[in-house]
Amino acid sequence: MEASAGKVTITICFMLAYFALLIWAAFFSKTGKMKDNSIEEFAVGSRNFGWIMVLFTMMGLLITASAFASWFAWATFEGLIVQYMLVYSTVGFLFSYMFAKKIWIWGRKFNLLTQPDYIQLRYRSRFLTTLFGVCSILIEAPWVIMEFAAMGIMVEALTYGVIGAKIGTLVVGAFVISYIIYSGMKAVAVTELIQGFLSSVVIAVGMIAIIYKLFGGFGPLYQQVMSVSPDSLTLTYNGTYTYEYWTSIIITGSLGIMGWASFFSRIYTSRSVMDIKKVSFWSAAIGCVFTALLLIAAMGGILFPEVVEAAGKEMAFFVMAEKAFGPVFLALCGIVVLAAGMSMVSVITNSHGIIITENFVKPFCPNVSSAQRVKIARWSILVYGIIALGIAIGDLPNLYTIALIAYEGITQVVPVIIFSLYWKRSNKWGALLGFTAGLIIAIVVAMLIIIYGQSFVWTGGVIGLAVNVIIHVICGFVCPKDEHVDELFDMIRDYEDEMDGDVKPVLA
Repeated sequence: MEASAGKVTITICFMLAYFALLIWAAFFSKTGKMKDNSIEEFAVGSRNFGWIMVLFTMMGLLITASAFASWFAWATFEGLIVQYMLVYSTVGFLFSYMFAKKIWIWGRKFNLLTQPDYIQLRYRSRFLTTLFGVCSILIEAPWVIMEFAAMGIMVEALTYGVIGAKIGTLVVGAFVISYIIYSGMKAVAVTELIQGFLSSVVIAVGMIAIIYKLFGGFGPLYQQVMSVSPDSLTLTYNGTYTYEYWTSIIITGSLGIMGWASFFSRIYTSRSVMDIKKVSFWSAAIGCVFTALLLIAAMGGILFPEVVEAAGKEMAFFVMAEKAFGPVFLALCGIVVLAAGMSMVSVITNSHGIIITENFVKPFCPNVSSAQRVKIARWSILVYGIIALGIAIGDLPNLYTIALIAYEGITQVVPVIIFSLYWKRSNKWGALLGFTAGLIIAIVVAMLIIIYGQSFVWTGGVIGLAVNVIIHVICGFVCPKDEHVDELFDMIRDYEDEMDGDVKPVLA
């Protein structure tokens, strides 16, 4: 993209205006401020967020900066294969519709703040809880790093290279970390509301506008892609992929949504079960529309040499936006990417800071007060953020490669969660052995594919998932049922009976 003083001025002014809006929302608005200095307020906003606010925090799982940088570039090169995102984003959030209710009820009743808290409640194994805490951070941390890197790429594109990607990463990252430390989930939620609304509107309108401006509509886009790169309209892309691979990444993506530790943090913030159900439905609907429009437009990038060239640097989205409507539209799109990256980073970073505090520090310091735990969480977030930023400004491979490997690991969490919710015989031995075996298999297979180019019919995540489930079921029948499980399930039944009788539940 050619730079001029006028273009750079326009885009930087838009970016500064957006930062000013977020500074007001996070640091000065009433909604973004903590009402008290308690760990529950810092971690989950005292469990009092309305469904629209929870919706946009949940959408941060899907609308990420990496989607605009890495996935857009991937779709430019290889087309239809990338639309696995369209399927998994819809199915994954519909799965959450079924599972989130029980998680919310137990979370409210027992004052749970993290995913490991849930594991400890259900399985009563401190070792398993600690293992899940460590693995959650290690598995999800690559996404934080990816988003920091993608936001740096955005700043470089938005300023036509005047500000480099590494400097952009540091500036944006420091800002995100600062408002998380200031007010925890309250600041995260109010900024997510602004960012989610902006992303949804700009993408819905902007991608349609790009498709009609550059290609003349959806039909002509497909016709032109067919004439230039027919393999882009196949799932196998000239034999590079198999249908089993397509199925595998859909399975791991769809189930993986429920494996995120930060997914639990989002559920805990909601004020009611009905709000959670609304969030799940609308997340699926918005996710379907968002991914379809974004990735269809990306397929058309193969028609423009400058977009293809930019895809190699994961800047195809920005070049196409500038090509369609100039620097003003580029500025709007750049802000959308910035918003998406900040959404993902803020929720995960806050969630991991709470895990470190509640599941690593608190067990060794049981008498530490709620206010002191807030301080520990803030320091944890600061150190965690600095480490992630340090890695993000280094040389990284294609971001979607990191993401796919991360999802292979995240998926291994899912059997533990699903069995814990629906099968009373699920126990700590099945959870521990199944999860460990599945995770090892997923990582080993992924490494073989990357290092040696060794391909398998199914991905490591799916192979590991099958082994994970088999071990979990065997242990469930071999080991005796935990005594406390009946009480937990009775609690769910009683809650449902109260709802059917229109009796408002009272949960401590």
